[in-house]
Amino acid sequence: MLSVLMVVIACGTKQQEPSQEEEIPIASYEAKGDSMLYGLACDGCNDSVLVFLSDKGGDPISMNMLNAMRSHRVFGRPEVGDRMAVMVSPEDSTKVLVAVDMDMLRGTWVYDQLPHRKDPGRAVNVDSIRRTLDEAEVRRIDSLFASMMVPREYGYTLKRDYSVMSVGGPPRTTSLDEQTYVEYPPLKRYNEWHIFNGKIIFSSSRMGEKDSKPKVMNDTAEFVILRRDTMALRFGDTVRGFRLKPDTTTVK
Repeated sequence: MLSVLMVVIACGTKQQEPSQEEEIPIASYEAKGDSMLYGLACDGCNDSVLVFLSDKGGDPISMNMLNAMRSHRVFGRPEVGDRMAVMVSPEDSTKVLVAVDMDMLRGTWVYDQLPHRKDPGRAVNVDSIRRTLDEAEVRRIDSLFASMMVPREYGYTLKRDYSVMSVGGPPRTTSLDEQTYVEYPPLKRYNEWHIFNGKIIFSSSRMGEKDSKPKVMNDTAEFVILRRDTMALRFGDTVRGFRLKPDTTTVK
């Protein structure tokens, strides 16, 4: 039985790389109810001051970011020319409540995804096999399964035109997948990203057979950390950490 199990595991791990993602139509995003201000960071910015030039025109305005910094609501480090999204106090338009450096979001952000055990009804019943083996054979099986726990790179490329491209993800499925003990979870595919009231919204759109326009579904995430090479987002109760791939920040 051990020999059979080893063959199943060895064959099941020989999977092809995923093919290039098919193009999905992008639906226009309507930011109704967004209270963010959008513009550029100007000369004079520092850790507590944002010199902000609004898209609506006018002269640059010096805004106080001290309280936002203390409450960890400034995401990124504004530099001259960076595109900014800012939420200000209703009582004082020069006091920043939340600031997001949108240019720091550009690039390919990835994380490592480990496989997980399949449902018992869909996988080799290893637990029952283990009970028939001696201690040395059990250790050998555990070593084999440990070798299958190989992380794969999942992630997204965020572009300045607010489009998103998925990168990595699970391997292409094959006829042998039903015999394997582990599987990689699917990667959520998105088309667009937008800032909305201090959060980031990822949108996915697909065209159904009977639909006259794409159906749009949104996932909202809260910023936890945004640095030059590190980002953490909270999706519901889950915090997902990302690292920035080198030389990808120039994507248009």
